[in-house]
Amino acid sequence: MIILIICFEVVYNLTKRKYAYEKTADFFSQEENFDVLFFGSSHMMNGVFPMQLWNDYGIVAYNMGNPSESISTTYYNMLLSQEHTNSELIVIDGWSTIFNEKIIMDEEHIHNSLDAYPISYTKYLAVKNIFDEKNILEREVEFLFNFSLYHSRWDELIEDDFISGKKYEKGAESRISVATPNRTSDFNDINIYNEEETINMLYLKKIIEYCKENDIEVLVTYLPYPAGDISIKVSKYLQIICDEYDVNYINFLSMDVVDYNTDCYDEDSHLNPSGARKVTDYLGKYIMENYDIPDQRENEAYSFLYKDYDEYIDLKIENLEKNKKNSNNYLMLLYDEEDIKYEIKISSSREINEGTILYELLKNLDNNYSIDDSAFEENKNKTIKITTYDNRTGEEIDTVWF
Repeated sequence: MIILIICFEVVYNLTKRKYAYEKTADFFSQEENFDVLFFGSSHMMNGVFPMQLWNDYGIVAYNMGNPSESISTTYYNMLLSQEHTNSELIVIDGWSTIFNEKIIMDEEHIHNSLDAYPISYTKYLAVKNIFDEKNILEREVEFLFNFSLYHSRWDELIEDDFISGKKYEKGAESRISVATPNRTSDFNDINIYNEEETINMLYLKKIIEYCKENDIEVLVTYLPYPAGDISIKVSKYLQIICDEYDVNYINFLSMDVVDYNTDCYDEDSHLNPSGARKVTDYLGKYIMENYDIPDQRENEAYSFLYKDYDEYIDLKIENLEKNKKNSNNYLMLLYDEEDIKYEIKISSSREINEGTILYELLKNLDNNYSIDDSAFEENKNKTIKITTYDNRTGEEIDTVWF
């Protein structure tokens, strides 16, 4: 029996999809409380960096956002999270309130949100209500005992299934690229949403009501992205919901916190690290000014987070290494970078014309560069030289040429 149990455990751990478990590994392994949790779709996951909040403000936070997560799924994600930690503040992004379905895309995204949580009555209720009791026995087996779903994944296994992965961003995910948005609508020209409330708007209300009943502060956001008319309509309507419940609301669509010329990962919606750092810094200041969230940097119980932050710096250096052949990505990653010093030199032969992506990326760095032709004597066919240094040691990380 012992051998069979061991074999079962090995097979299960090998065949299960790793995303949810790797994303939440630090959440479940940390015994100390998380004062702030962030929930929402990939807009949240890609848009807020908990490690930056720790380093700059001493906020102990985790990003619980997941790709294509509806607010109805977020409701149960939030309930399940509170069985592990007792949050002082819940931050909910309202993007998915535009949808009137509990499942925005496919069921795999529900697994991303729920798989890592242990079996509990709350998880049973989540499955029952998200799927509206359709084929509920099949759903219960699949989501509560998901070995039945994953045990036949042998033909899908890849190298990462055999190597235990570790994430360093406390649930967030850096999506590294620089893209120009397809479109944006003028916020002031769009009327407020005036139709029946969607299912996800109703679930946003349920989240707020739960938090108020349990003395948890709530902050609702609509994170920035190149939004179309419908999103802007809904973002304006969320202000009415938040006023009804007397909770704070930040509608980034009405603000100029990010620059879509430099801060988008893709053409449609997601922020890259430059945009996420701007949003994170804004939220960090806002949280410390408007909520009684402690700065835990002097609290010995959280001293392990300094080691975690060191690993986070190593990840940022690794991201630079992976993008050393892409000048746009490399320059974008240097935005507001205090852990990595840099020196940018540009040849006078390189044109920096207004409106070009190079112009925008350099402006994003406050034009922190110098024109120096002498730097290119050994590489006359190059026009940009960037040298980076590890601010912890002062040692040079790399010199790249473009």
